[in-house]
Amino acid sequence: MAKATISTARQAEGMARDAGVPHPHELTPFVARAPLQVMVRSCLEWLIDEQTMQRLFDEVAQGQYTRALTLDFMVDTMLDVACGRHPSAGAALAAYRDRMQVTRQAFYAKLNRMEPAVGEAIVAHVASLAHNVISELRAAQNEPISGFCACVVDGTYLGGRTEHRIKALRQTGSAGLTGMALAVFALGSRTVRQVILQENAYTQERALLKDLQIGAGEVWIGDRNFCVRSWLSRVHRAQSRFVVRWHRSACPFEAIDELHDAPGSKQGAREQRIWLDDPSTGERMQARRIELALNTPTRNGDTTLVLVTDLPDSVEADTCCDLYRNRWRIETHYLRLTRQLHCEPAGLNHPRAALFAFAMAVVAGNALAVVQSALQAEHGRAAVEELSYYYMVLVVASVWEGMSIAVPGHHWDFVRRYPPGELALWLRALAKSVPIEHFRRSHRGPKKPPTERQSGAHQRHVSVKRLLDMAT
Repeated sequence: MAKATISTARQAEGMARDAGVPHPHELTPFVARAPLQVMVRSCLEWLIDEQTMQRLFDEVAQGQYTRALTLDFMVDTMLDVACGRHPSAGAALAAYRDRMQVTRQAFYAKLNRMEPAVGEAIVAHVASLAHNVISELRAAQNEPISGFCACVVDGTYLGGRTEHRIKALRQTGSAGLTGMALAVFALGSRTVRQVILQENAYTQERALLKDLQIGAGEVWIGDRNFCVRSWLSRVHRAQSRFVVRWHRSACPFEAIDELHDAPGSKQGAREQRIWLDDPSTGERMQARRIELALNTPTRNGDTTLVLVTDLPDSVEADTCCDLYRNRWRIETHYLRLTRQLHCEPAGLNHPRAALFAFAMAVVAGNALAVVQSALQAEHGRAAVEELSYYYMVLVVASVWEGMSIAVPGHHWDFVRRYPPGELALWLRALAKSVPIEHFRRSHRGPKKPPTERQSGAHQRHVSVKRLLDMAT
């Protein structure tokens, strides 16, 4: 076993040397035994720069200022919570006592006043850097529509499980919603490139559409809440395209031709050409309306999927339907942010604190997307799609504390100085020694019908040994 460990260490060190990215000798044991953890730490050290964080704070913050508590410290603290290193913001603060001597009251006061625009700016900055590294890795997934960058937009509500700590919540037994967020998920890079954070959880998604940043050459995918003619026209004017689920009342149309069988459709789709009028400008836009009969009704009882898109006729109706089905990926990402990256840590009942914690979980998710891209570059796409987010986050958190003690922050300066290309080489060198088979997700078998149970009202306890003997 010792010989195998020495061999692995020499192999990992040799790969890093061959890639032209030497590392401190203190990091060698972790490169050999915990390469995945080193990859995650390298990404976070490269993505989160203290000077850049302070510059973003100075540019974006309106009513806040910096004294002892810097934005870099707040980001590091909440990232530790997101990565599972600490269960709460208070526990993370206690771990940083040697770095920052502040009271809990001052820390939470700063966190509760963190402006949503600050979290939005950090997410956008980190997403841009992550995209550059993923491009260097050449591991982005193929776009569903050639020539277009696919973006899924969807909203999520935070809270519902909050504790009644603040005074306003003590007067009600209802669960408090701490805010809502609108996110743009890039399918190719698996990153959230933009978030819009809103303190009022009752805010509708449509009210935030004006803040979405739309570029050219994109295809936007959304549910029926985003079927708003003024926003669809805005997407079209930006030389992008859209595929959204049709909303009857929000998107009236004028038919150009009758509904007919879609050419080449193997799913039985039907389509027609329609006119859409922008109510704000009066501009008229031609689009396609696609109907697809569903084999199983939705939870709302819908038996037909109706889409509206301005993609050209060269894109078949079946391709548009498949593209809309990819919308579930952002729902999966939201689930990962909630379960594995702790985007709703316990005890944060104030909206601004909860929204900042959500933004830091998104930043951690984008860092993991870079790690996944590096693993895909070495092990292939099929292997990465079988990775378990749960195992990855669990293993990273288990080694993080020891690595932070053995390799303090100043030893990571070599990573911070890398341009995107050299960081990609370093990550690929580490990815070669990652035992990717250890992080495969488990596939459960088919569900079995529930077993009938006795109520237990008359016999409250049973002997497990006696039941086992009776079963045999």
